[in-house]
Amino acid sequence: MKNILLVYPPFCTPASPPYSLANLYAFLKKNLDDKYAVDVLDLNVLFHKLKFPKFQEYYKSINKDMDFEEYNSKTKEFQGLTKDVYAKNNKLVVNGENPELFKELVDKIKEMKPDIVAISVVYSSQVFYTYSIIKELKKHGIKTVIGGPAVNPKIIDACDAHLKNEMELIGFINGKKHDELDFDYYPLYDKFKLDDYFVGSPVIPIRTCTSCYYKKCAFCSHHQNSLYFEFTLDRIKDSIVNSGKKHIFIVDDMIHKKRLLEIADALKPLNVFWQCQLKPTIDLDYKTLKILHDSGLRIVVWGVESACDRVLGLIEKGTNSKDIEKVLEGSKKAGIKNGVYIMAGFPGETKEEFIETIDFLKTNSANIDLVSVSIFGLQKGTPIYNNPEKFGIKIIEQKRTILEPKISYTLKSGLTQEEASGMKKKYKKTLEKLNKYPKEMNFFREHMLSLEE
Repeated sequence: MKNILLVYPPFCTPASPPYSLANLYAFLKKNLDDKYAVDVLDLNVLFHKLKFPKFQEYYKSINKDMDFEEYNSKTKEFQGLTKDVYAKNNKLVVNGENPELFKELVDKIKEMKPDIVAISVVYSSQVFYTYSIIKELKKHGIKTVIGGPAVNPKIIDACDAHLKNEMELIGFINGKKHDELDFDYYPLYDKFKLDDYFVGSPVIPIRTCTSCYYKKCAFCSHHQNSLYFEFTLDRIKDSIVNSGKKHIFIVDDMIHKKRLLEIADALKPLNVFWQCQLKPTIDLDYKTLKILHDSGLRIVVWGVESACDRVLGLIEKGTNSKDIEKVLEGSKKAGIKNGVYIMAGFPGETKEEFIETIDFLKTNSANIDLVSVSIFGLQKGTPIYNNPEKFGIKIIEQKRTILEPKISYTLKSGLTQEEASGMKKKYKKTLEKLNKYPKEMNFFREHMLSLEE
């Protein structure tokens, strides 16, 4: 018997089980015979459970009647503590030392007696712990393989193999080729301790496709130019039913109207509450949004980015301010709660254009439930990174240890990152007045959904 252990390392928000492991686990179970045993281990939630038990207890108690001010206070404290803990432990790894709770987490891995440990690295913040785990497991003769969007050369060099997808993982384990594999499966969550997560009611992440169908936003590389393929509706339904949970977060970057209506038709008989991320395009009219609401859709986080049409054109978002206004109004009328993502400081955006977005938010405050404002950051693999001159920027890379190089840049015109941060700070109170939910729920996206009953 060969033991395969799928691991999710610290650090990221411990609000829901990782989709990557649920998907890998189900795929391996489907394609490996009884000579292999497969298990999962979410070290991220285990770390937070051991380090922050009082916060785990508090977040498991939240409900629709909770005190919003207390929630904001608790979450602000939690954010501050975790930020310090993450930074301290990352520094220990950089200095060649073991991070906090390292022995406890490694002992948990060894206790499960794996022959191969496959580590899913989704966020760059997970790279540090991953590096330490790989080095330690090598001392004990345990093979380590890694995959995921945040993998970098440092941990690739440290592990036994870097695998780009589940097909390569199967090939590494038993040599099976693509034409020998069975893809008729759905993600499984039965191996996770769902009651360990820092949320009132467990929220299950679901993907309905492999990538983004749009792939044109200038700032985005999440899709990694991978093939867009829609999973069968039966697969989606079976995963939800098998989980036994009623709160579903569809984590796709974007979903088009036809697909949304198909998903709604599939989910309505399940009596679940669901949340998703969408682009506010005019085809999502009131009639469509009401159908989605009636199927259980309760929260949409809209990728608004800006309410300035010139900036939206630079981003190649495919939206405009008039349409965004109509979509937010129709969504609210349909009974859906609206979260909006705003991006400050997209290269070329002026102070006046950022204020135009602020004015839009104020004008449409009745149709907005939660606002999240981020500062633009340049990422590798994005259209703007690959063609910086088109956007009036000059790229400067500064080396960092363990992580990929941090990218900084200068602009020909428009707000710098520092100036954008200053504008965000200047309008902080204005933005906070728009929120009907605790502003700190931008840190725990699952919490807003978990309040639905």
